[in-house]
Amino acid sequence: MKKRGLLYAIFGLVFYLLFLIIEMPAAWLAWGLNYYTHNTVRLDPLSGSLWHGKGRLVIYYPQTVPHDFGQTEWSINPFWLLTGGVQLTLQTNTPARQIKTTLGISKGSLSIKDTEAAFPATFVSQLYPPAALIGPQGQVRLRTSDLVFGQQTLEGNATLEWQGAGSSLSNVRPLGDYRLDITGAGKTANLKLTTLRGDLEFSGQGQWQLASGQLQLTGSATPRERAGELEPLLKLIGEDMGNSKRRLMLNSYLPKLQ
Repeated sequence: MKKRGLLYAIFGLVFYLLFLIIEMPAAWLAWGLNYYTHNTVRLDPLSGSLWHGKGRLVIYYPQTVPHDFGQTEWSINPFWLLTGGVQLTLQTNTPARQIKTTLGISKGSLSIKDTEAAFPATFVSQLYPPAALIGPQGQVRLRTSDLVFGQQTLEGNATLEWQGAGSSLSNVRPLGDYRLDITGAGKTANLKLTTLRGDLEFSGQGQWQLASGQLQLTGSATPRERAGELEPLLKLIGEDMGNSKRRLMLNSYLPKLQ
């Protein structure tokens, strides 16, 4: 009888612990995101449980500037906890700023998988204030398959597309569609800029140094059509290389990864 009673007590304790795990509040997710992203990603207010819920997604980048992505729904596969990490599927429902991604969070690394994100080009000026000088217009789309951030390292690939690109400095709108390929190579990420279509062709290559945050890109800007209308903008881009081609040079610093 004693053994049977002990067995019942153990089963009761196991089921009680399972109940507590299933009913974990959403606040645990908010705490985990704050901790593993160094307060860059926050969810508040919250509803639901740790495993499935809703909340308002706010991204702080740079860390003092809030960017509100609106109501967001998430789900977590609990079996990933057995690997020592968390896999989080997240999707926003704000038309102006859309995110659909899967985040893998573990000690020392953050993976961004199967990502589709879209936001207005004006949002780039908020993330990167120097871009405000050209008054970007159009739509930006981000795609990743499996991008992994480590301790000041990056592995994997991502693409940024600037669609219907325009500038407040030019009456030629749109200028074109452009693509930036980002290839992680450890402590550096290689950059390649290409033109998909449009009256103004941009091309270039460069690197992003993860440890220092330094971003360097060199290339050229060449009008395909409407060269006369584009000349005022071309003069602001860089020095004349002949045949209306202008030198494109970018040397800046992004906030360093922690």
